[in-house]
Amino acid sequence: MADFDVIACGLNVVDNVVVLPETVRRNEKHQVPKMLIQGGGPGANQACGLAALGWRTAMLTRHGDNTVSRIAEAEFARHGVALDLVVHAPRARPALAVVEVDPSSGERTVFYNVADYDWLSADDVPEAAVKRAKLVITDGYEATAALRLLQLARACGIPGVLDIETGEPEKVRPLYAAATHVIASLEGGRRTTGCENPSDVIAAMGQWTDAQRIVTDGVNGSWASTPDGVIHQPAFRVAAADSTGCGDSFHAAYASALLDGFPLAERLEFAAWCAAQVALALGARTCLPTRASLRSSDQSLLSPALQRLLRSARLSPS
Repeated sequence: MADFDVIACGLNVVDNVVVLPETVRRNEKHQVPKMLIQGGGPGANQACGLAALGWRTAMLTRHGDNTVSRIAEAEFARHGVALDLVVHAPRARPALAVVEVDPSSGERTVFYNVADYDWLSADDVPEAAVKRAKLVITDGYEATAALRLLQLARACGIPGVLDIETGEPEKVRPLYAAATHVIASLEGGRRTTGCENPSDVIAAMGQWTDAQRIVTDGVNGSWASTPDGVIHQPAFRVAAADSTGCGDSFHAAYASALLDGFPLAERLEFAAWCAAQVALALGARTCLPTRASLRSSDQSLLSPALQRLLRSARLSPS
């Protein structure tokens, strides 16, 4: 088995993304301006994002002998994600989602189904591969496998990045404890902690974890814990075509910056910058940043500190 820089785990989806017409009349047919079928899901998008940034990345998920699995595998291959760790089971398939995009704002509404999803078990997590990896990243949907993956990463002394969108508090908190970096959506953090504002959510998360704690809230940016208090990273404002996958790109870019050795503030800024690139086109993976695309992107809005780090990480023009 090959060695990987990153092992990714989490919800694996095939998205049907559609731009809505200006007027929708129920019980009628509509021609739409744009529609595409693309791989999706938080964990799967993060795998593709890290592979696009040049890290040897393998996806841990279940696939079967069906069209949906073949679409997902073709999408992983397109972005350079290795399938060595895919667990094959005859009836397994990725989840399905319909993503409706508002053409006026780029905001998306997601309808997804996991009724036939074949969830991973703790025994599916490959201990030998984790021991040779540099980082693991997982969402909270594959909770059983995620907990095992994060625990193994801790035992091996490598970072374990956890993306938490939602979940029941009693199931989420063990994941918090096992991770070394927790990135929670503000709404998910509110449900888990019972607190309202980002600083209070971050403080309450500290009851269950010694991890680096981060809270995200879309266009309002992100907040992170430091020994001196909470810092805020604004989002980069762009003319958004579709917000699908922006959060997943944030998590992947944060993990990439962590592997590159960036300090916390610059990790957050780099993650926000990469998330903004994804919003420029329809679909979560259409505009995934690569090192080459970031070299040619406008870096004038970035902090001098991040620009210096990007040069050292070979992401800036020489």
